[in-house]
Amino acid sequence: MQLSGNANNLDLFSDARKWAGISTSDITTLTLAEFVLSANFGLDRVVSMIMRADGTWQWDDTNNTDRQIATSGLKANQPDYSIAITFLKVKKVRIKDSSGNWITLKPIDRRQLSDAQLTADAGDPKYYDKLGNSFVLYPQPSYTSAGGLEIQFQRGASYFVFDDTTKEPGFASQFHRLISLYGSLDYCEQNDLEKRVKKIQNKITAMEAELVEFYSSRDTDQKVGLRTSTEDYGEDSGAGSFEKGFNI
Repeated sequence: MQLSGNANNLDLFSDARKWAGISTSDITTLTLAEFVLSANFGLDRVVSMIMRADGTWQWDDTNNTDRQIATSGLKANQPDYSIAITFLKVKKVRIKDSSGNWITLKPIDRRQLSDAQLTADAGDPKYYDKLGNSFVLYPQPSYTSAGGLEIQFQRGASYFVFDDTTKEPGFASQFHRLISLYGSLDYCEQNDLEKRVKKIQNKITAMEAELVEFYSSRDTDQKVGLRTSTEDYGEDSGAGSFEKGFNI
């Protein structure tokens, strides 16, 4: 459902006003700007839930037109490379080695490396660590490669702006109403409309549970196996091997 501006009030801004007990012809009691602010905070909440539930069918906002893969050049004797602030999860890192072949790097924690490993001569990188806003490659590359670093990632929502009208939330349409509910909840909480707050919270709770169930069960084309797992957001908690003595 579109953000606002539908001639028959079939839009999220109108729905938010209905839940808040405001006439759909009244655009001053709850303004569009106030609603857009709440809508964008709501998008962040939805994205967080989806990313915890989406499994191997990785979600991306449908308003995006490019793939969730970024590339950069490798530079000789440069170990660290900036991470874009839009990267919420790093899924895979690949490089072109000195022979021009793509290889997948393995994630490590810098604290697990010895001083000798941290100061090893430049060569073909085999591992990477996420440190602050950078990837650090080990060993650092001994060569330059245009477009030789590839990062597969997941990003956040495509936010609404004030003059959006026909733009829709970039997740499954049956849950778009969450955005109008978040907007009406903010308004009702700010204005001490406790009876409405309770009703809206109950509706949100039920719909959020359905959202999580939907995104956690989309991989019906894959056989389900029973195993324990932990979410590491791209970090590998296991010890690895950098040259020798570091098993991966």
